[in-house]
Amino acid sequence: MCATRVCYTTKSMRRFAIVFAALALVACGRHATEQDCDVILDRMVVVKLKEKNITDDESIKKMQVELRKDAESDFPGCVGRRISDGAMECIKKAETQEAIVKCLR
Repeated sequence: MCATRVCYTTKSMRRFAIVFAALALVACGRHATEQDCDVILDRMVVVKLKEKNITDDESIKKMQVELRKDAESDFPGCVGRRISDGAMECIKKAETQEAIVKCLR
């Protein structure tokens, strides 16, 4: 059983991953690697938890590991989708979910 805060965050991240998958279909650039997808997922976790005022490294790492377990089902087909280097740099600097979405446009 998970804490309500963590379950809510996991559900939100899954919904956000669906948005990313849809936007990634129209992105220009190169094919995303597994490392690119890890960076995107990790950044989404950091941003989402930061918005909920959860900033301790242990909680962040725990959520990143938890989401990676189900990454292929929650983040379908990320590897191989089109993404630009500029979008990746933007994602690494993004401070909000909205900023990440803008990076992918």
